[in-house]
Amino acid sequence: MVKDPTELRRHPRVNVDFFADWGWGPECEYYDRVTSLSLSGCFLATKRELRSGNEIFIKLPGEIAGVINLKGTIRYQLRVMEGAPPTGAGVEFLGVSSDIEKKLQAILDNYL
Repeated sequence: MVKDPTELRRHPRVNVDFFADWGWGPECEYYDRVTSLSLSGCFLATKRELRSGNEIFIKLPGEIAGVINLKGTIRYQLRVMEGAPPTGAGVEFLGVSSDIEKKLQAILDNYL
């Protein structure tokens, strides 16, 4: 039996709505919407194919807490139905420092 990814979260997610740069390297060549965020991850709404275990870079915008550069790993990709294009991916942040955590918390507080 496959566990629901939401049951495995360390921190609660907050619904957010902003665009972020992301990509395979720190230059972050793609631009898609982030629809939920926590201190340990986010949901990236993208139609690009991503595989569980892929590592990506994400650059969150700086309006609230300054630009936040993160590295993350794909935990799952979501599709409306099998064979359909993806609707997004769950990302777990890697190596989050206490300074980055404070910036993430400032963004979360803005949405609460």
